[in-house]
Amino acid sequence: MTTTARFFTQNLLIFLLPMLIPLVVLGALSAFLIQQYAVNEINNRNTNMLKQTKENIELLFNEQQSLNLHIIASATQFMNLKSMLNKPRPTAADEEQLAALKNFIDSPSIAQPYIDSIYIYLRNDNKRFISSVSGGFLSLEEDPDRTWYASYEKHAGDKDIWTESRIIPRYNLNKQLVNNSVITMYRNFKVRDNTEGVIVLNIKRQYIERRLNDLSTLKGQKLLVVDEFGSVMFGNDARTGLKSSEIKSIIAHANPSFSITAAGEAMLINKMNSVPYNWTFISVSPKKSLYTTLQRLLTISGILLSLSLIAASLLAYKLTQKNYRDLKLIISILDAAEKGKPLPVHRTRKNSMHSQIIRSLLQNFIEHNYIRIQLSESQYKTKAAEFAALQSQLNPHFLYNTLETIHWKAAKYTDGPNELTGMVEHLSDILRYSLEGQSSLVPLRVEIANTKSYVAIQRIRHGKQFDIWWEYDAELEEFEVLKLIFQPLIENSLEHGLRPGSKISIKIKIQRQGSQLRLAVIDNGNGITPERMMRIRMMLQSDSPPTNHIGLINTQRRIQLAYGHRGELQIKSKPGRGTLIAILLPINE
Repeated sequence: MTTTARFFTQNLLIFLLPMLIPLVVLGALSAFLIQQYAVNEINNRNTNMLKQTKENIELLFNEQQSLNLHIIASATQFMNLKSMLNKPRPTAADEEQLAALKNFIDSPSIAQPYIDSIYIYLRNDNKRFISSVSGGFLSLEEDPDRTWYASYEKHAGDKDIWTESRIIPRYNLNKQLVNNSVITMYRNFKVRDNTEGVIVLNIKRQYIERRLNDLSTLKGQKLLVVDEFGSVMFGNDARTGLKSSEIKSIIAHANPSFSITAAGEAMLINKMNSVPYNWTFISVSPKKSLYTTLQRLLTISGILLSLSLIAASLLAYKLTQKNYRDLKLIISILDAAEKGKPLPVHRTRKNSMHSQIIRSLLQNFIEHNYIRIQLSESQYKTKAAEFAALQSQLNPHFLYNTLETIHWKAAKYTDGPNELTGMVEHLSDILRYSLEGQSSLVPLRVEIANTKSYVAIQRIRHGKQFDIWWEYDAELEEFEVLKLIFQPLIENSLEHGLRPGSKISIKIKIQRQGSQLRLAVIDNGNGITPERMMRIRMMLQSDSPPTNHIGLINTQRRIQLAYGHRGELQIKSKPGRGTLIAILLPINE
């Protein structure tokens, strides 16, 4: 490999790796978390949508239940109706009673926009019935809608309630027949002398489908309501993409959520049964629509990777050219000096490392004819310390800015806040808290607020495995304490006190004792054995770097540095019963 190629490869890696590794790691982690979140969230969302749809549609059809109860309560009126239906011509008294009965079915038809019509039929010799669309009695021969009667005769003795999808003909204002698409629900009933009848409730299909279309669904998501035979009664889209056999297998499936492949496409199925009407509410979501956010994230990641590669390549190319020119000049100066020839003329650049080398070479060869390079160890250490200090300031700020970017991106890709954005936000608060200000002392209320951000992150990690509560008087909130004083104590309780499969309670009690402030973290976890307690106390007294219980040891050393002998850390524990860690700090008033 040539010198230029080596320079280019080294410079490319220098620019590319710091950009590429975080981008790939964060992209992969975000993709994994979003994928897991998307499936669970869509399942919950679809289940809630089906439940809401089921309740709303059942509420529409419950109008028939009210009619049935009214018939039971008005037994005398409906016995008179039977008599009127069998008469050749109703009397004036009959007309008055008929008007009352008509008002009974006309009122809901007029009040409810989703009701197309209501019929009430009692078996009679004249095959007459009353309808919300006419003024008096109607006979089957007079009304163009007769298919309901055939369905009634078919199910008269075997079902109380059944539904079907129908097209009913009806005369418009111009006396022309037009077809209306409805969902008809039938309910059989009997009057006092056991005469059979039926309530026919016709619901506008267009109204229900419009309600379904108003729901917020995924791209390509279908909402269907099918009967017990697998026939689609209504839905938000007539093009379901499912065959009748596939719908029947969905109805028979034992799980409420599962995946199938239909029409060459993977689909997520959610379903819910309606017991009163023997319907099944089905949601069909194309799986590709579930991962829209993930696909968008991968696309953006790919674009960022490409841009990073292009930018790194351009920077590496320019730096390689500059380094190669400077190296050639250095070699030519060394060669000319060695052979006693005039040194090549060059233009120096103040900020160029190679220009500084060239100037040093010129000075040494012209004035002394030998190379004098002296490196001061004290200066080197000073520069290294300055660099380390600068890096320690740069890295936390870079991490904080990166967390803010992750929070914004995650919220954008999931269309709102979620558990991931909450965790990142709490971590950003903790990092900001650790960076801001020069003093290590903060008011107690500030320390408590930031400790709660830390607890919120642990809550996401451990779930319901621990409870935590605070006990203190509000008047203590203005006393100053060391920053980040509670975090290592809570972490110690969770890491060493939490048993697998169990739950731990942590109490943080803050109280004033004379001229001291006592901060106590108490848990009911595993506790500490006497042997281990002895080792911990030895480590607390030792000056050697800690290998275990780093949080406790660092906390004690911070207390000693800040307060000297006036501050103290105490540990008490009983194996199997819990641990108490108390910190005594002097109060500065």
